[in-house]
Parts: sequence; structure tokens; C-alpha cells
Amino acid sequence: MAGIDPEYKSKMQVVEKHHTHDVWGPIEPPSKLGVHGSTVAVDFDVCIADGVCIDVCPVSVFEWFETPGHPASAKKADPVREADCIFCMACEVQCPVQAIKIYQP
Repeated sequence: MAGIDPEYKSKMQVVEKHHTHDVWGPIEPPSKLGVHGSTVAVDFDVCIADGVCIDVCPVSVFEWFETPGHPASAKKADPVREADCIFCMACEVQCPVQAIKIYQP
């Protein structure tokens, strides 16, 4: 997969809430999990749980979320504190599979 689709908001719709962020879908667990977040967006179907986003984020936006049975990885970097993002872009730049897209308000 080539990374998160930067136009996902025009191609998908919000199908549920997870923590305080939107989940864009459709979703069909365990193999299709959609995009989590709107400001800090993580495509759960692209994420391989490398963890660099968790390591480089200076404000701890991400937490691990277990996704057993997903073909890319059994956990994902979930943007549970996306409202805390300071738009440094470190996570987006460092993600090896380009699963993250930051949208500044």
C-alpha cells in the first residue's frame, strides 16, 4: 500500500468515534480498520506498528491499540490525544510507510 490517502476525508465518511477522535470508514474488522483521527490521521490499514511516531512525538499524541488479526500488524499507533498535537510533523515525516497525515486547523 502506498500510504494514507491525503484525500480520505472526501472519499470516506465518519463511521464511529474512538476515544475522542473520529474513525473514517468503511471498516470491516479485523482486516479493514479505516483511518483514525482528523487532525492527526493514522491509516490503520497501512500502519505496521513500527513505533517511530510514538518515539518522536514530543507531546505523546499516540498510544498502542491492539488490532489482532489485522494483516499489516497486530497493533496500531492510535492518535488518542490528537488535540494535543503541536504540528511539528515529526510523526508524519518519520513514518516508514507514510500511514500518518497531519492536518493543521
